[in-house]
Formats: sequence, structure tokens, C-alpha cells
Amino acid sequence: MASLGQPNRDPADRRLGWRRGTWLQEAGATLKLSAPIAAGLLAEMGMAVADYIMAGRIGATELAATGLGAQLLILFQLLPMGAIGSVSALGSHAHGADDPATVSRVVRQGLRFATCLAVPACLIVLLAAPLMRRFGHYEAEIIDLASEIIFYGMPAIPAVLWFTVLRNYVTVLGRPIVVTIIILCALPLTVLGNYVTMYGKFGFPAMGVAGIGLTMTIVQWLQLFLLVGYIGRDRVLSSYHVLRDLLHPDRMIFTDLWRTGWPIAAGYAFESGMFMASTILMGEFNVATLAAHNAVLNLSSISFMIPYSISQAATVRVGYAIGAGSPASARQAGYTAIGLGVIWMLFTATILNFLPRLLLSFYMDVESPENAAAVAMGLTLLPIAALFQLVDGLQVTTIGSLRGLKDTKVPMVICGCGYWVAGLGSGCILAFGLDFAGPGLWWGLAIGLMVSATLLLLRWKQMSDRHVINHGTVMVQA
Repeated sequence: MASLGQPNRDPADRRLGWRRGTWLQEAGATLKLSAPIAAGLLAEMGMAVADYIMAGRIGATELAATGLGAQLLILFQLLPMGAIGSVSALGSHAHGADDPATVSRVVRQGLRFATCLAVPACLIVLLAAPLMRRFGHYEAEIIDLASEIIFYGMPAIPAVLWFTVLRNYVTVLGRPIVVTIIILCALPLTVLGNYVTMYGKFGFPAMGVAGIGLTMTIVQWLQLFLLVGYIGRDRVLSSYHVLRDLLHPDRMIFTDLWRTGWPIAAGYAFESGMFMASTILMGEFNVATLAAHNAVLNLSSISFMIPYSISQAATVRVGYAIGAGSPASARQAGYTAIGLGVIWMLFTATILNFLPRLLLSFYMDVESPENAAAVAMGLTLLPIAALFQLVDGLQVTTIGSLRGLKDTKVPMVICGCGYWVAGLGSGCILAFGLDFAGPGLWWGLAIGLMVSATLLLLRWKQMSDRHVINHGTVMVQA
């Protein structure tokens, strides 16, 4: 494996030693890495939109069932995917240190880790519908349809998790574009698969919304096979032999993946749980408030994909530098990513403030008298969402930078307290105690993200400065 020191260890700097460039060069390298990641994430959102649109053509009940079933599948994929994010953190450290043997070990154990996570995820998601039938408030028909989506979609979970491991691998090696191409190809395949399975075309029996689950499984396994095939044929990627000796345990690497990954998954749970709880609480007011909330939250989710992709790039860039023994470069990479995230969110916040009616028109007829209350509430929430955007971009890019330092436990605690105590706590006080209703809850979300972003930024300054100081001390002693 010693001959593997020459592959593209860093797409922005192919020299064996890491040398810190200018801030502009670092920004260019971060954007080069994050742009294809963002395109892939937006394409994945396009698949979900296609599911909803095509289910809505059948009926309102089917649309409601699709939202329930698909969200449950996504939730129980998202949490283990968060844990698998440790592959990127550990792999980038090893790659920056010019240690291809450890990169290979990390990816192999990442695949084993994903397998261990897939088994309980599949079992839990299968139990979700029976539990909702027993304890929930959904209509029986909606739960029955959601159960069909889950039944046919559950086999996609291991494919998604294995794909995520290999996705992190190619990103660490600076080749995320291949994943983007695969996902972009999967988008029309999802539409075609839904068309055939849901509506019963080309001689295939009409499955209704259950076809969404079947299409999901087929497409996810196809994506995995395509990525495996590419890795096997690419000269650099195949030279790491990551698909060999998969049954061989490596306790040290596996433990490190778990130690780094479970706080990431917990952070995902805190964040997704906060937004799920806010949606449930919005339903306590009226339909117009809930509709406006869903529209504004979806707009925020779309723009969030950009800083989220920058966050993933930050993990790799910071990890590269730490592995290469250049904590000053790691600090520069982190601050650059944080700055890029804030700049993008400033842009989207401006759009939210100056084009509110146009944005709401994508979700409802803003001229219809029937939607007047929802439009009015949306116009109230959008300025709050603008502030929300700024702090959300700040906190997610800071989290990504901290992951590059393999610092995940303290950020998890910060996010848990920020999201649930400061965020939902203040939101409930404003919404229900002080009768600010929906806007009060959104102000609470913004406060929670603001608290989290501030504490995370302080944590990043502390940890990045510590790495620089410690490195300098070691250099002096040497």
C-alpha cells in the first residue's frame, strides 16, 4: 500500500506537503468540493418532490400517506447516515497524512458499521406503522397506505447506508462529481419508476403509493451498483482496494468510527426532532398557520442545502489539514467555510425579505381569498426566517468544521441544549404563554439556532486555536 501515496490527496493541492494558500484559494477549493455535493443534495430533494407530486395526482389521502411513510423511511435513514459521517472525518485525517492504508481500513470498517446500523433501522421502521396504529391519531387508511410504502421501501435502507459510506470515500479523495452524476441520473429514473409502478403502465400492475417504496428500493440499489462499478474501474479509487476483506474486523477503527459518529447522529436527531415538534405544535393553531409554516420551512430547507454541502466540504478540508500536520491551514479552512455559509445565507435572507409574495406563490395561489390567512401568516414568518437563515448557515458550517477536528460530543450537547431548551423552550413560551402563536414559535427556533451558532463558533475558536498552539509547542520542543 505504500505506493498509494501519490493519488490526488487534495484536489486543491497535489503537492505531498500541505502549504497554506490565500483565503481566496481556500474558498475556491471549498466551493469546488461543495458544489457537486450541493447538486446531489438538491437532486435528492427533487426525488422527494416527485414522490409528493405524483402521489397528489391520485388523491389527498395518498399524498398524506406518502408524507408519513416517506418521512419515516427518511428519518430512520438519516440517523445512521449521520453516524456514518465519521467515515469522512477519519478518512480525511488519514488522507491528509498520506496514509492510504488507513483510508482503506476506515472505508472497509465504515461498510461494516453501516451494516450494523442497517439491521436495527430496518426493524424499527417496520414497527413504526403498527405503533402509530395503536397510539397515533391518523386515519386507518393513511396508516395502511404508509405501511405499504414502508414495506416496499425498507430494503433500500442498507443500500442507502452503503452508498453513503462510498460517497464519503470518493469525497475524501476529492471526486464527489461521480456521486452527483449518479444521483442526477437517478432523478428521472425515480419519476419513470413511479409512473410505471404507481399508475400501472407498460403492463405493470398499478400499485398506488406503494410503488413509491418499490421505486425507492430499485433506484437506491441501482445507485449503489453504479458507484461500486465506478470505484472498481477508476485507477485511483480502485487502488485503495476498499471492497476487499470486508469480513475482516478492525476493532480500533470500528470503535473510532462509533465514538466519532454517534454524537453526529444524536445531533441529527435533535435537529430533525426540533423541526418535527415545531410542525406538530403549529397544528395547534389553525390550518392557515400550519400551511404557511410548511411553505416557509420548505423554502428554508432548500436554501439550507448549500451551507450543508459547504459543511461537508469543511469536514474534509479541515481533516486534510489536520492529517497533514498543518493546524493553521485547518483553522483557515474552517473559517473560510463558515464565511461562505454566512455569505450564501445573507443572499437568501435578502431574497426572503424582498420577494415574499413571489416565493409563497410557488406553494399557494396568493391571489385567492381562500388563502388570504395563510398568505398573511407566510408574510409574517418570512422576515423571521431571514434571520433564521443566517444563524442556521453559521451553525451548520461550524459543526462541519468541528467534525474535521473529530470534535463531535461537545457540539452534540450544544445542539441539544440550543435546539430543545433555548429553541423550543422559548418558542413555546412566546407562542403559548405570551400568545404570539405561530410567529412566536418561529422566533423560538431562531433564538435556539442563534444560541447554538454562538456557542459552536466559540467552541470552534477554542479548538482550532488549541490545535495551532499545541502544534507550535511541539515544533519548538522538537
